[in-house]
Parts: sequence; C-alpha cells; structure tokens
Amino acid sequence: MNIIPTIVDQLARQCKPYADTLLKENKFDSVNTTSKQMKDLLVDPWMQSVSEHHAEFPPFLVIVDALDEIEDRGGSAFLKELLKMAHKPHLRGIKFLITSRPDADLAKLCSSFTSDAICALYDVPRDTVKTDIATYLQEKLPRLWGTPVVNDLMHQADGLFIFAATAVRYITQRPMTRREQIQLLGKLGIRAHGSTVSRNTDSSPIDALYKQVMSTAFGGLDDNLLQNRLYALHTLLCTQERVSTSVAEELYSDDPDTELMELVVDDLRAVLYVKDDRVFWYHASFPDFIFSQARSGSVLLHSDSPAVDMHCEEAAHHARLVRSCFRIMRSHLRFNICDLPSSFLLDSEVPDLNSRIRANIGDSLRYSCLHWAQHLAQTSNDDGRTEIRDFLQLRVLFWIEAMNLLDSRALCTPMLQQARECIVKVRILCYFMDSS
Repeated sequence: MNIIPTIVDQLARQCKPYADTLLKENKFDSVNTTSKQMKDLLVDPWMQSVSEHHAEFPPFLVIVDALDEIEDRGGSAFLKELLKMAHKPHLRGIKFLITSRPDADLAKLCSSFTSDAICALYDVPRDTVKTDIATYLQEKLPRLWGTPVVNDLMHQADGLFIFAATAVRYITQRPMTRREQIQLLGKLGIRAHGSTVSRNTDSSPIDALYKQVMSTAFGGLDDNLLQNRLYALHTLLCTQERVSTSVAEELYSDDPDTELMELVVDDLRAVLYVKDDRVFWYHASFPDFIFSQARSGSVLLHSDSPAVDMHCEEAAHHARLVRSCFRIMRSHLRFNICDLPSSFLLDSEVPDLNSRIRANIGDSLRYSCLHWAQHLAQTSNDDGRTEIRDFLQLRVLFWIEAMNLLDSRALCTPMLQQARECIVKVRILCYFMDSS
C-alpha cells in the first residue's frame, strides 16, 4: 500500500526540517505494514522535526480522496492508524481531510472514535451539490445552458455529480453540433424540447447512463468482436494496480494486440481515461456496475436484438489472469535474469543495476511477479493449481531473485503463504464435495 509513502513524499517536499529528519532516520525500507509505516515514516520523524519548524509555518492540510477504493481493506487500516494518532499530539501541525463513498467498514470504524471533525460526505445538503452541478454544466455545456434539456439533466442527476460528469463526457468525446448533443442526451433518457424519451425505469439513473455508454461503445460488433472487447475491458478493471494498455494486452492474450486495448479505452472515454500511460476510471461506480450481473447483465445494443450480458464474473476472470501471470513468468524468468557479472557483488556494487533491471524485467513481468498471488486469492476453484506446481518446482527461485531486484523481497513470504491458503482451501472443499 502506497498511501503513507505518498503522503510522506508530499510532506517532505513542503517541509525541509521533516525531510532532513526523514533522511537522517533512513527507515525507507520499513516493512509494508500500515502501523509500522505510520510510525517509522510519518509520526516519529515528524515529532522530531516539529521543534525546528518556523513559527510562521501554517498547518499542512493532507487530502486523501476515495479512501474506500484502496484495495484489500487498506483504507480501513490507514484510517484506523490515523484516528489513533488524531487523539494524541504526535502529528501537531497536520490536518487531514478524508473523503469516501459510504462504506460499512469505514463508518463502523469512525463511530468508534468521538470527534466533531468527522463528517459524512452524503450528509452534504443536496441543494449544495445541485448548485455545484449547475455551475459545472454551465461551464462544460455553454451552448446548451438554459435549454430544457440541460434543466432536465440537472433534475435527473438528482445530486449525483458523477452522473452529470459522465453525461458531459459522453456527449463531448467528439465534435458534435448542438442538435446532435441534444439528440445524444435524449438517448440517455433526458427530455428534449418537452418530449420525454422512454428509458428503462428499473435502472437507477447512473446505471441507465452506463448502459447507454456501453451500448454506444460496443454496438454494431459481431459476437466474437464483442466478447473480445468485453474481455479486454474486464482485464483493465481486474488488474491489481492501474496498468498501461500494453501490459493489459499481454495479460489478456499471449498474442498481444495493443490496438485492441487502445480502441476499448478510446470508445469508453466517458468512463475511462489514460494518465501517465496507465488506464484509470473516473469513478468507482463504473467497475461496481460491470461487476454486478444485476446491473450490467442486460444491456440493449439494438432495440430489435436480445440484451447482452456485459458483466464481469470476477472469480473467472481472476483465474484467467492467474494463468496469464504464470504464462508470462514461465516465458521470461530465468537464472541471473539481469546478467549480473558476479554473485559475490552486492546489488549496490553493480553500477548499472537499474538499467539492467529495466532492460530485463519488463512491465508485464514486473506486474506478474508482484500480483499473481492476489489474483489467485480471488478465484473460486482450483484454477491455477497446475501452474503453481510447475512454478514451485522449477521457477520459484528465479521469481525470488526477480522480486529482490524489484526491491519487493519482503512480499515473497506473504505471497507464498497466501498461495498455500488458497490451495488448502480448495483441497478442503474438494474433500467435502467428494464425501457428500
């Protein structure tokens, strides 16, 4: 989890006494445990540097957005440690603003601490959100501002900013005339000039919007092309970290076609975007939509054709990704992968080590080495058992060497333990099935 290192990096850039103390303490290899990182990288060096802060220093404000989107309950772990610190003077001079969608675990955690500073985002007055939406639409749709169709768009958004933002991206992703934009809004169920366009009343507004986005992106494709592009999208959504289209394609297929991933992202510009060569989604409600069969299991591409199931069955797709990770490691892992000149040299004594790592451990191999166990843990059956057996017998030492070069050797034991737990769970399940 990178949330604490990220905060530490940003604070060090703004506060020299803290940065100096951080360098002096030199605990950057702190284990990947939230409580340990909080103490070694943030609390201890901050407390030691407070006396050297200039009197005119204003308090620092740290904003953590979308806490609920951190994988593997990382958001809860971070918030728990932070709330412990909030009742002590350890972080004097730092204020935290944290936002999250409603989340049961986070809400329960917050309720265990008494603080007037805790405010739930969904308690923000609806009128305030509507005003923000109106300002946003006036800025983004100046040609349509004041027309009935924009007024109805604000009404249908019903205080949900992501609905308005996605609708805007949907009708502005390519040059269009004013009339074409009004017609496209009509496909979303937004009224045009007083006439109501029918829409699926069983869906929530955001689901109806996402269905139309998917329909526009995948309409007109035959079954094979449609399934290929759906699997490509599912791969982008199931990766354990945001990846480039080239890495996603290597995970998706052993015959990479980067153009396919790029086309999928381009067609879904209303919900996906690329930053620093990695693919992101604008809001977590989109993967939530895709992962729910009740929400995305019935999408009409044409009025005269059956609905298409576009949902992603997570366990099955993670099983595909497990096989992909082992395929990539099987193809690229080898003894002395970086061709180091001598085993008697420490890594720090190899002058061009970083360039050797970049040349020999590509992004797809790096991803596979770091995340195969996470994908395995999210499968529901014995998928990957053959690959694991081959991996443990022939390549596990090569993998450990690569993990060391990636400065992730501390993850090896937890990942192998995670794999063992998955295998034991499958064996127990198979035993009870055979017994019955």
